[in-house]
Amino acid sequence: MKVLVAMDEFNGIISSYQANRYVEEAVASQIEHADIVQVPLFNGRHELMDSVFLWQSGSKYRVTVHDADMNKVEAVYGQTECGMTVIEGNLFLNGDKPIEQHSSYGLGEIIKTSLDNHAQHIVISLGGIDSFDGGAGMLQALGAKFYDDEAQIVDVSKGAYIIKYIRRIDLSGIHPKLSDAHIQLMSDFSSRLYGKQSEIMQTYKTYGITYNEAAEIDNLIWYFSELFKSELKLAMGPIERGGAGGGIAAVLHSLYQAEILTSHELVNQITHLEHLIQQADLIIFGEGLKEKDQILETTTLRIADLAQKHHKPSIAICATSDKFDLFESQKVTAMFNTFIDMPETYTDFKMGIQIRHYTVQALKLLKTNFNL
Repeated sequence: MKVLVAMDEFNGIISSYQANRYVEEAVASQIEHADIVQVPLFNGRHELMDSVFLWQSGSKYRVTVHDADMNKVEAVYGQTECGMTVIEGNLFLNGDKPIEQHSSYGLGEIIKTSLDNHAQHIVISLGGIDSFDGGAGMLQALGAKFYDDEAQIVDVSKGAYIIKYIRRIDLSGIHPKLSDAHIQLMSDFSSRLYGKQSEIMQTYKTYGITYNEAAEIDNLIWYFSELFKSELKLAMGPIERGGAGGGIAAVLHSLYQAEILTSHELVNQITHLEHLIQQADLIIFGEGLKEKDQILETTTLRIADLAQKHHKPSIAICATSDKFDLFESQKVTAMFNTFIDMPETYTDFKMGIQIRHYTVQALKLLKTNFNL
């Protein structure tokens, strides 16, 4: 019997890899000679690199870059044997300074390093990045120059607040290999580059700033986009999910035709998820992601769709109730919630035991013959 196991993370309590292992143990205890295939999942904020390297072999490289506060930190990026370079921004691009002083410079540094290491296909996770400078710092690290009205260099690594001094953009010094790279950006958060639906206007409360402070940053990013419109004839405002990474997505999409993908689209590319579901006799999947995280479409919803499409029995094990009605409408065979309300704190061991327990009970029911 072929069993496909595809668990997403549980709200930072337990990783996709750990959750998969607990489910695998449960399946092995109940189904003799089960052929179990694990699919490590990830989303726009967590586990991209770890999941890719569970699926593909390759090398990880440690490099020194700057965090969002422009302090030197050690960061890691990976290159798989299939030629994919993986960069997970939230692992290093964080800061404690006021948000208007945060810079995306470090992301540009790690992209530059990967290009020097012959990267041709670059995948960047933009979720959880503490930068709202419209990607200006990233561009400077890659070789761009910005000038004020006296033709003096503007150091945009100081953060978004410095954007107001820019009058001219010079991209002639950008890393020559960037234009030839195939860039994919992962974001599960619905946002525009500026305006009411921008990332900063939707999330400013989590950064402890006021609406007016957020609006000032949003206006700076709007001004930055206007410079691109006037000098390069690029309209970045309408780009769907262009606000990801504080505007990094819109900039890379406009300048270098970067693809902006949801996590489930990237999961499908890497794992050929639909083919795996077609081959499976049973699918066990689940997640612990909250609706308030505003993730567009989690991979679990795609799994439920595919299970229905291919008429496969499926078991969903989740930590919240907000997906119950959705999974019901997608005709998931059975769904179990580990919590009514997600607790603020919970250990990974307890979470794993609960996941294993629900999996065992579900499989016991499946193995029971009722004469109804």
